[in-house]
Amino acid sequence: MRHLALLSLLVTASAFAADAPKANADREKAWKADIFPMLEKSCAGCHGKDPAKKAKGGYNIMTLESAAKGGKENGVGITWGNAAKSSLYTLSELGATKRDEEMAMPPKKAKSEPLTKDQLAKLKAFIEAK
Repeated sequence: MRHLALLSLLVTASAFAADAPKANADREKAWKADIFPMLEKSCAGCHGKDPAKKAKGGYNIMTLESAAKGGKENGVGITWGNAAKSSLYTLSELGATKRDEEMAMPPKKAKSEPLTKDQLAKLKAFIEAK
């Protein structure tokens, strides 16, 4: 019985492991086509567009890997499957809904515009996709 349970667990784990590269490739494709272009307009000016300048808060959004990692101040940028635990989403949502909040991104004094409701929905769906 134990062997059967172990075999079942290994088969399930193998199936997830086999899907991981495809999921990562799909995420990278969606990042480049849909997510990064909208973030570039609102976020890149402070968070990585100019390689000669240090990204604010140590948070660089120029690649999916660096955006997911997060910065020095606000934790993980992307927690896959959970937008509410992803600083990229939560701070962008503050920027769109409560511009006066200290943590709102982009800050009220910034020249860039916050994400729209549609863009926030797209970002949330991207983060929460399995």
